[in-house]
Amino acid sequence: MKAKQKSKHVLLVEDNLLNQKFAIAVLKMKGFTWDLAENGKVAVELFSKNEYETILMDIQMPIMNGIEATTEIRNIEKQNGWQRIKIIAVTAFAMPGDAEKFKEVGLDLYVSKPYTSNQLISFIEL
Repeated sequence: MKAKQKSKHVLLVEDNLLNQKFAIAVLKMKGFTWDLAENGKVAVELFSKNEYETILMDIQMPIMNGIEATTEIRNIEKQNGWQRIKIIAVTAFAMPGDAEKFKEVGLDLYVSKPYTSNQLISFIEL
């Protein structure tokens, strides 16, 4: 069973370089450690091999999007009896009904782009 880590180790799933740099700067500022996945397929692979406290999941990405990756991660948790990890959707598309759709596929929270460093930290620390 995966145990929660005491330090905050975050999986950042983001394909956009500018968004990666901003999120990494925020994580560094708070002293968090992170791994970067440029698409959902890489995120699923990293999740299978490493322990994270939180996943920041972009929704629109090439190869495997955030919805598909979240579904895979939730299946891996169930198959292995692992504790449910907090997955935060990070999206530029905040349309009516998105919160419900994200919750249905297993995303816990969502923050819309552009977001502030304080918003991101508050979601991670919830």
